[in-house]
Amino acid sequence: MRARRHEDIVSTSSAPSTSSSPRKKVAAGSGSSRSRSHQNGSKMEMYDNFYKKFVRPPMAPIYYPTAEEFADPIEYVAKIRPEAEKYGVVKIVPPPDFKPPFAIDKETFTFRPRTQKLNEVEAIVKEKHTFIDRLINFNRYSGLTFEFPTDRDGNVVDLYRLHRIVQNFGGCEEVNEDEKWRDVAREYLPKEQMARGVPSAFINLIRSHYNLHIEPFNRNLREKAMKRDDESDDELEELKHKYQHHHGTMRSEPEVPEGKNDEMVEEECPMSMQSGRRRSKNRKVAAPRRTSGKRVSGRGKKNSNTDEDDDEEDPMESVYCIACNQGKDEELLLLCDIEGCKNGRHTYCCDPVLDEVPEGEWRCPTCIESEDSKIGLDWGFYDADTEYNLNSFTEFANKWKCDYFGVSDVSKVSCELVEREFWKNLVSNENPVSVKYGADLITSRVGSGFPRKEDKHTGPDCKLKQQYANHAWNLNNMPVLRESVLSYFNTGISGMMVPWVYVGMCFSTFCWHTEDHWTYSVNYNHFGERKIWYGVGGDDAEKFEEALKKIAPGLTGRQRDLFHHMTTAANPSLLRSLGVPIYSVHQNAGEFVITFPRAYHAGYNEGLNFAEAVNFAPIDWLAKGRQCVESYSSVRRYLVFSHDELLFKMIEAMDKLGLSTTLATHDELKRVIEKQKMLREILSRLGVTARQMEQVNFEKIPDEQRSCRFCKTTLFMCALVCNKHKRMTCVEHRHHLCKTCSPKDYKYQYRFEIDHLKHLSDELGRRTINYTGWKEESDEMLEEEGKPKLERIEEFIDVAKHNKYPQTDQVHKLITIRHTAKSAIEKANQLLYKKVRTRTKTRCQRADTRTDTEGVRSLIEQMHAMDCNLTVIIEKLEKWMEQIEIWRAKSTTMINEEEKYTKEEFEKVIEEGDEYDIKLAEIEELKKVIEKKKWTENASLITSWTPTDGMEKEVDFEYKLRYTSKDILALIRNGSRNPSKQMTNLSEKLQQMLSTAIDSEREACDFVQNPSLAQLQSVWQKLRQSDWYYEQYINAVRFEVVHAAKIKSLIDSSIHSLSSFDLTTQLHRLTDSDITLPKAIEVIKLCETSRCLKGSEEVRKLSEMVSKMKSFTERLAKLFKPNHPYHNLFEILSERDDLTPLAEGQIIPLYFQGGSLHSSDEWHQMKEFRSMEQMVHHQSSLREMQSRIFEKVKSTNSARGLESCSCLGHNKEESAIPTLKCIMCDSLFHVRCCEWSPFLQRLPQGCFLCVRCLRGQRPVIDDVVTALNGTPPGFLETQLVRNLIQKSRVITQNLMEGANKRQQGEDGSEELCRQALFDWLSCEILNLNGLPKAVELISEFYSDYLQSQARAFSDLQRRPVKSKLSVSLFDPKTSMKRKRPCGTQKECSKKPRKRQSRLSPSSYYEEEAEFKSCQARSCLKPYGDSVNWVMCDAGCKNWFHVICVGCTLKEVTDMHEFRCSACLDHADSPSSSVSTE
Repeated sequence: MRARRHEDIVSTSSAPSTSSSPRKKVAAGSGSSRSRSHQNGSKMEMYDNFYKKFVRPPMAPIYYPTAEEFADPIEYVAKIRPEAEKYGVVKIVPPPDFKPPFAIDKETFTFRPRTQKLNEVEAIVKEKHTFIDRLINFNRYSGLTFEFPTDRDGNVVDLYRLHRIVQNFGGCEEVNEDEKWRDVAREYLPKEQMARGVPSAFINLIRSHYNLHIEPFNRNLREKAMKRDDESDDELEELKHKYQHHHGTMRSEPEVPEGKNDEMVEEECPMSMQSGRRRSKNRKVAAPRRTSGKRVSGRGKKNSNTDEDDDEEDPMESVYCIACNQGKDEELLLLCDIEGCKNGRHTYCCDPVLDEVPEGEWRCPTCIESEDSKIGLDWGFYDADTEYNLNSFTEFANKWKCDYFGVSDVSKVSCELVEREFWKNLVSNENPVSVKYGADLITSRVGSGFPRKEDKHTGPDCKLKQQYANHAWNLNNMPVLRESVLSYFNTGISGMMVPWVYVGMCFSTFCWHTEDHWTYSVNYNHFGERKIWYGVGGDDAEKFEEALKKIAPGLTGRQRDLFHHMTTAANPSLLRSLGVPIYSVHQNAGEFVITFPRAYHAGYNEGLNFAEAVNFAPIDWLAKGRQCVESYSSVRRYLVFSHDELLFKMIEAMDKLGLSTTLATHDELKRVIEKQKMLREILSRLGVTARQMEQVNFEKIPDEQRSCRFCKTTLFMCALVCNKHKRMTCVEHRHHLCKTCSPKDYKYQYRFEIDHLKHLSDELGRRTINYTGWKEESDEMLEEEGKPKLERIEEFIDVAKHNKYPQTDQVHKLITIRHTAKSAIEKANQLLYKKVRTRTKTRCQRADTRTDTEGVRSLIEQMHAMDCNLTVIIEKLEKWMEQIEIWRAKSTTMINEEEKYTKEEFEKVIEEGDEYDIKLAEIEELKKVIEKKKWTENASLITSWTPTDGMEKEVDFEYKLRYTSKDILALIRNGSRNPSKQMTNLSEKLQQMLSTAIDSEREACDFVQNPSLAQLQSVWQKLRQSDWYYEQYINAVRFEVVHAAKIKSLIDSSIHSLSSFDLTTQLHRLTDSDITLPKAIEVIKLCETSRCLKGSEEVRKLSEMVSKMKSFTERLAKLFKPNHPYHNLFEILSERDDLTPLAEGQIIPLYFQGGSLHSSDEWHQMKEFRSMEQMVHHQSSLREMQSRIFEKVKSTNSARGLESCSCLGHNKEESAIPTLKCIMCDSLFHVRCCEWSPFLQRLPQGCFLCVRCLRGQRPVIDDVVTALNGTPPGFLETQLVRNLIQKSRVITQNLMEGANKRQQGEDGSEELCRQALFDWLSCEILNLNGLPKAVELISEFYSDYLQSQARAFSDLQRRPVKSKLSVSLFDPKTSMKRKRPCGTQKECSKKPRKRQSRLSPSSYYEEEAEFKSCQARSCLKPYGDSVNWVMCDAGCKNWFHVICVGCTLKEVTDMHEFRCSACLDHADSPSSSVSTE
């Protein structure tokens, strides 16, 4: 086998450079670039949906402290901790008055951000890329030719996916032994390729490639893992340790400002966060080993590019094979190409074995492992070259976001869109996204966003800065508050005690991590857009770690302390699907975010923002901090500081400790003493003597010189030291101290004597004596045989709260017991008393989160197992469960014997079950039974349907429930799910009915295509058998039947003479019958919507007649209607029907009737007449009543005065307004309220007719006769006009005859002449033959009237036409806007109820025979529906017309009581009564 040349290998691989600079991607025709663009195997396909359709986790609670609560941050965090800690991350919104000034100059603040490549930080993607690069690295430096294989379609084989499939089959060895490569190929190939079979060539390809390239790599990893578990890997740990855990880049040495030496820099910041231990002063970092590319051939020749002398010693003289420990076969002995490394190997000792000496670079396994350890450590995070200040970075960040989303302003981008795009970009290979993040900028160098105590505060806001420089929530102060244990360190720890600032932009991210030593952290967003957080509670941290191991096992297995690095992202929605509780926090500007101990958190920025963060450690953290040290030890992670050293710094200051701090310190010290006793017993068994022990001040030794060589823990209490090899370990890892030395060579170093530790413990104990007594009593209570009641536990908690005991384990234990018990009691009460219903009857397609019977039993078991006595509530729950079991037994019986019970009985049982409000499987079974019964009812209802006689005449015939084919088919389909004999029979009947209905639908279709009124009934007689059916064509025929019935009913009600004929005959004779225009228009509209009648000859003729009538209406409107009409044509042409209400004193408004002409509106009153005779009788009755009642109208108007004006007397803007009186009705009008009519020009000067008496323009009779020409004879409207023409002729003749008789001096001629003149004035058609005589008589009879009105009449004649017309006349709504009501509501309510509305004797008497008509001595006999009545309130109880008693309707209504004249004669006090005389 021949190795490829070094240059060729470099061009086809993507192995990273040995330097710490950003990873260099080398292009290759068939290399890693194609592999990287390939999908990430089955795992990425499985999880892809979580990234492309991201679902936001639920929100963590938000806390709003009051100003009083906000004063002490440590106390407030302790207050919310019991509730908030499980969320991991929560938000605190400060009071509104918390507005610290931003203390940084945006122009002078400069920083160099890091570049983040989003698609290189996701766990699954990162695992695959790491595997591929490590595989290439291993093969490249092992001397093997490596190329990516391709399948028969030319696609690069995904080696990572192939590796995962082989591992799922048990590994390469098992696959080889059991010949499972064909199964591996089937699993790998997509389904579309599997249709062509599994090609043998592909099987051979993946087998050979896996065995040659991948399996040796895996074997090397297994050997390395075994070795790593036994030996320390100091060099590798130091290498990883140099990388920034927060954001993945290698930490460079801090830049030394001018005028400062290294010592000053180290003094300023002796500790660093997430980058490991405190450094010793003046410590120098060793330069990294460099590779030279030098290579010695198998024959010992040096490279030609070396500048060494010829007489230099041949390096092959000291080289031997590290596998067989022999130096023979020098021509096959390879020397490692790394300068300074003398390891060699024979080609036949290599794994895999090399057939010949490779031409390219070769490295020994140790150097390959060293190179392998660097791969992936800096992925996704690179140092940027550009330096920014805050202003320039703001401009860059905002422009980048606008360009990315294609908007002009960042505010136009929704938060939801940013979140979706962020998670898509993490797995996107098509368009990789890189952003910049100014992270981990230490405030001691760049400045803090908060004002600091040591800063010089100047400017107009210097007092405000001074105030906030001392504020407790100032992040520079929080770590060193008295209640924070970190305050006992004398020096600051960067990032933990000295804040860091973060300048973010859109998509800049911080990956999953916990805080150093599991401390609390606080983050404040000074300004900018939101910062999105995702958090996992500390109690769920192990769930998170297990889930991440499941997602990326190769990544987590390679790095023991991966979870403590800040370089890996994982989708929260994906983690939640694996059972990890994750919550979201959206941090706006001006808001704090708190993370709790061991809470994993991650997130990203929605846009430009400036945040600041720091750690703090309240006293409750001490126990968590010790657990963290143990966790760090298990993964060999360096500590930032020694936990024990911190503890003893607190003990040194015991005189300054508060009670809570003293208690926590005392508990920690007890644990330390117990551990030290145990360790010394171990040493005693090992044979370590007192001579081998020495007391050492560990705090004076630099941290890096007192770390356990195996677990990396910074030692303080004790250590084992190998004197010979100068190695140090903790006692727990004594087996890793030295392989060549025995315990007698060890030295045991310790910090304190046991007796001294006990003395310190006693000193602390004396300071906590009250708490100790409380703790002992609470311990006794919990250890008693009978469990304590919850009330007693609460008493102990109240005492602890009253005495302000700290949140020790004992207090926390009691609080936990109470919380757990109350939570269980609350759940039980919800079940027993339904205080909070978790289920509603309106639930639709929502997850049922209720518990079931097993859950209730589990709750009872939990309550039994609790540390307090809950017997009472348990007994209630058990009785409640007994009721449920009874219900379940009853339900089971009903389900088994369902035929015995009705649907209503099943529904009642379900309601009873729903009342328990838990999941009951029987309810679903009962619902199935009900569904079956409902199905049977519906099917029986349909199958029992039969047509009935006259069903078409039923009111709901057109709208009754019917069924479609889909309904029937769905019913049949539903019936087949739970078949029974009855349901099968009904289904067969339904199928038969559906078959018949489909045939009917075909017949209906034929009819609809050729509709005919003559055939409609015969077709319908066939189809009515399927009237239950609801489909397109049968619906159309049914519509025709209903429509034809409607048209016939309309004609029957309009023309009685045609009611005995069928519809066809009616339509044919309709044109010759008495009909009104509105009715004819209505008939035509109905006919136009009918398929059978639309376009028929009968309808066409009727349409022509209606068209002529519309033209006739237009001609009449031009003749009769004035420019400003307040009456329609019928009201103008008809006799007046408003006299009775006017005589009663009622106010009848008139509304404007102008605008566009609508024939139906002009004649709508004609609908009331069914025949010519009825119309003529109505007109005659109105004409006769006019002669009887008009005098009453005149007297009423005279009494009302100006209230009879169209303004109802409210137009009184001037003191003397000219008025006009109507010559006919005596109503009085303001001149300004009148309208001039051309007809008045024909009358004598001063003769005025009001708008009620002069309704139209009074056209000449000849013009009206001309307008009648060509009109259809059968319409009642034409007959109305003819009657009016005839009336005009008769009146004119009577006027002429009366005038002649008056001239001749006949008796009674004067009265006859006045009546004829009145009739002539009231007629709406002008007969010019009578005009001269009428003018003569008016001038003679009304001379005084004319003279009195001459001036006002002239004013009216000269007044211009109004520009703005009144919408209504005589309208109280518009006329009485400014008029006060005549009385209070209370006064009006005292009036008799019967006076408030129109009265009628027919509504009073049960039998109409008892009514004897109006009992007035001289009844005026009013005609019409608007007649009002009044009953005598005395003993006779007789009824009278209101107009016959001499009062207006208002007067009668306002009366306390009414007495007729007959009863009035016998009344003692008639003051409140009125006579009928």
